[in-house]
Amino acid sequence: MHSLGLVSNDTVAQFKPQKSRSNEALIRNELKRAFIQEKELAVVVSDLTYVRVGGKWHYVCLFVDLFNREIIGHSVGKKQDCKSCL
Repeated sequence: MHSLGLVSNDTVAQFKPQKSRSNEALIRNELKRAFIQEKELAVVVSDLTYVRVGGKWHYVCLFVDLFNREIIGHSVGKKQDCKSCL
């Protein structure tokens, strides 16, 4: 390479730690692990996940009533928003 005047131009990926503290936000623990509820619709929780459909990622959000663990609502879409909540 030197005789031809060629120079290597490779790069090495470097790990750069993020200083995000998103999982350590100071949020009050309103539920205090009281997952068994006495009244219907007193506590509603949600879970957001994504699944691959037809080679593309789609989001699924479920709303669950802790009284009877019933799914009371859902949202599905290509974007992570709640414009299509049912």
